[in-house]
Amino acid sequence: MIPAFIVLLVIAVALGIYIVYTVVRDKKKAALAPVAADNTQITDEETAPNENGVESFAVLTGTETDDGKDEEIVEIESEDVSGQARFIVIKYSKSFLAKLIQADDETKRYYSRLKNRLLSYNGVKSRISWKRESFRSGKKTLAKLSMRGKTLSLCLALNADDYAETKYLVENLAEVKAYADTPCMYRIKNNRRVKYGEELIAELMRRNGIEEKAAEEIDYLKLYPYETTETLIGRKLIKKLTDEDAQSGTTFKKSDIRQSVTSRDADDLMRDEVAAHLIESKDCASDKTKQSIVNVDTLSKHFEKGEVVTLEEIKKRVKGFNKQTTYLKVLARGTLDKPLTVEADGFSLQAVKMIVITGGKAVKKQSDLQR
Repeated sequence: MIPAFIVLLVIAVALGIYIVYTVVRDKKKAALAPVAADNTQITDEETAPNENGVESFAVLTGTETDDGKDEEIVEIESEDVSGQARFIVIKYSKSFLAKLIQADDETKRYYSRLKNRLLSYNGVKSRISWKRESFRSGKKTLAKLSMRGKTLSLCLALNADDYAETKYLVENLAEVKAYADTPCMYRIKNNRRVKYGEELIAELMRRNGIEEKAAEEIDYLKLYPYETTETLIGRKLIKKLTDEDAQSGTTFKKSDIRQSVTSRDADDLMRDEVAAHLIESKDCASDKTKQSIVNVDTLSKHFEKGEVVTLEEIKKRVKGFNKQTTYLKVLARGTLDKPLTVEADGFSLQAVKMIVITGGKAVKKQSDLQR
């Protein structure tokens, strides 16, 4: 039979080892944890909101998006390899906070107005997770803010069907698990929609019997200044996907140029991300009053090698083309058998591929505000 003092000694040693392990683990977490704009650390677990309603921050594991798929934000890096242009396709998973930090100032102003409005009600607190920001009263989730692409979205605990055929052009996310409790989504694209969003928030609070309170507004535009992707990776607000499928290199050189290419071949010869990167821009915004399309094979038929294709020239050369057109988009069809510089207001990616692969240029007309 083992003496009691030996048993107690073993327990004491085990307890001591556990305490040391816990301290070391917590210190390591603190050292690695990213820091938010207001010096609040982002932890591995979702933490409770502060008493004053100001959010805490949380990084949640996984990269599940609103539709349940892994999100991949694509960027292109160009480098010169032995005189050849090599396009590296790099994919990232960006947190909600990273998207907000890199959003334009107008979007940050929309966010600031809506967040201040939500926090102006008694007992409403917020917290930010990897994919979204949630606003709660007690255990009930009232609203969520998320970024869908570059657009801020407001999701509310309202029935979207109640607002059908109204000025509130809401969408129903009831089938999306992450938004089952806040299925009424409203995309915030302009100041008028911010105003309507505030009206929906007021209706939400009225239905839940939550009253307004005096609250100091925070300017989140100043709180979240723009930061580079590299900086945000360092702060662990952006995850660089490093698996074999996430990154690849595409080399496009003069020897790759073909005399002709079909729309069917284009996808095999060039990735969408690279095609998007190769679109050039021209500061010349068009009037969208009358929009028309033209196919690449039509341009191939009516223009000669090396010519510049413009809307004005298309009106002159292409029989039956609408002379009232003010805005042009180029689509892929058939075969392109010569290099052309095509100026238009929009392109399908397949059309861009065909133009570039035959040695031409796709030039998109747009204003500085659209860039």
